[in-house]
Amino acid sequence: MRLGSFTKAGEHLALSQPAVSRHIANLEDQLGVQLFTRTHNKLTVTRQGRDLANAVNLGLSHIDTAIRRISGTAGAGGLRLACTQSFANCWLLPRFSGLRQAMGDVQVHLAVSHWLDDIDPDSVDMIAHWRPQGWAGWPRKRLFQEVTFPVCSREYLDRNPALRLSSEDPSVLSRHNLLHYEERAMEFAGWPEWFAASGIDYSVPDQVFRYPSYQFMLQAAADGEGVALAWRHLAADKISSGELVQIGRDLHRNEAGYFLEYRDTGHMSRHQERLLDWFVIEADK
Repeated sequence: MRLGSFTKAGEHLALSQPAVSRHIANLEDQLGVQLFTRTHNKLTVTRQGRDLANAVNLGLSHIDTAIRRISGTAGAGGLRLACTQSFANCWLLPRFSGLRQAMGDVQVHLAVSHWLDDIDPDSVDMIAHWRPQGWAGWPRKRLFQEVTFPVCSREYLDRNPALRLSSEDPSVLSRHNLLHYEERAMEFAGWPEWFAASGIDYSVPDQVFRYPSYQFMLQAAADGEGVALAWRHLAADKISSGELVQIGRDLHRNEAGYFLEYRDTGHMSRHQERLLDWFVIEADK
């Protein structure tokens, strides 16, 4: 399916084209469904073929994870770091070249997912996350404290000058377009917590539009669509570049923040120490 022809598939598998065709035909006979449609020497995968391919890929992925867990080689050939797409795009991406230079010949492989629930901790060596109580039950180091504050574009602020008073009167914000994103875990502060710190009751409207991810919401704010609640460290680059402007007060929560959790094997490997040291230095900047 991926290569587009039985000939190319055969070359990839070191098999002849007739052998691949025969295997596919036998599989279709056993299943009683057509996996490919063949029109003028062109192959098109059917819905049944696509479903089967996805299931096989999922199964192989689970097998690979099990092998890594059984053999204890999650870190073989380098380190595997798990993080969310938001953290990867907003904080790690601009610094990844520096990370590679700091790690030298040690490969850092990223396991990035929209939600960390989708990543098996047994398949990685370290996890960057926001959960104060930990994620995998491993030792952890806090990288930075949770500090949240409202942000918007300079153009949106110019169109709504009353927002300049939001530090003195946070209720001003409730009369503007507050942006939200899809949230699963609520260990971090949202708009209700930010308003509550100023003694203001706020409930998220039932029919509010939610952006599919944190970075989508930040980009919407940069595009002038409204006001977003930003994490200081994840929004710092956009603020430094002038894409976003802070308005309103900081909300500090001492118990919350971003953490780097590392696999406990009785002692931290020198590779883990090097990666942790790099994260701590970058987080302090």
